[in-house]
Amino acid sequence: MTNEPLSNKILEASELNIDEVMPDWEALMQTFSGGTEKLEDLTLEEQGQDYWENLFNQMNFPGMDLMAVPYFPQSLDIREIHTRYRRLIRDFVRLLSYHYTNDLRSAGVSEEGLFYMKKGKLPENFTVHLKYPLDYAGNLTFENLVFMQASPFHELIHLYIERQLLGPMGLLTPERLYVPVPIGKVYIPFGMFTGSGGKNKQDRSAIAGYSAMELRELALKNMPGR
Repeated sequence: MTNEPLSNKILEASELNIDEVMPDWEALMQTFSGGTEKLEDLTLEEQGQDYWENLFNQMNFPGMDLMAVPYFPQSLDIREIHTRYRRLIRDFVRLLSYHYTNDLRSAGVSEEGLFYMKKGKLPENFTVHLKYPLDYAGNLTFENLVFMQASPFHELIHLYIERQLLGPMGLLTPERLYVPVPIGKVYIPFGMFTGSGGKNKQDRSAIAGYSAMELRELALKNMPGR
């Protein structure tokens, strides 16, 4: 597995015709959901890297990289993870609302949505996603977060991952997990990355624009036990 993107379909938002560049989402979700022969194929443990790469291309994840990550279980208590995760999402959403406004608008967030994000709330049909699962190279930091549309893109990522974790006999724990990883802190599937937070790079730092004092305060809020 290399670090080169396996799928990176990025179009100018002003020229977008979603029916021309994306598959029929309802049909796609039905195809890869339960009750089909393809679901049985997806849960076979003997499927290898080539299989998951082909499935990644077939399902179509624009602007995402497919990464292979090893199993490394978390040692944190589930209640501690939940508490820290809620605080992290709140602070991450507020940060984006002040420093990534152009990217948020390109991703489809309305002015009303930006207003609520400044209060640490998520707009309708948007979510904050962990790029790497906690038991597969993931951690509770801004660098592992991405703001994106819940439907269809977040649902599609979890549909792909769950096919590797759900077998005929129940939950699986593969030694290696193939994860579609969105580019940047704000996922813009069809637009250009506008760079409101700094240099024109796809994965700019999520802490751009924060003072040293503000960063220390955020770090203290997210320390274990807080």
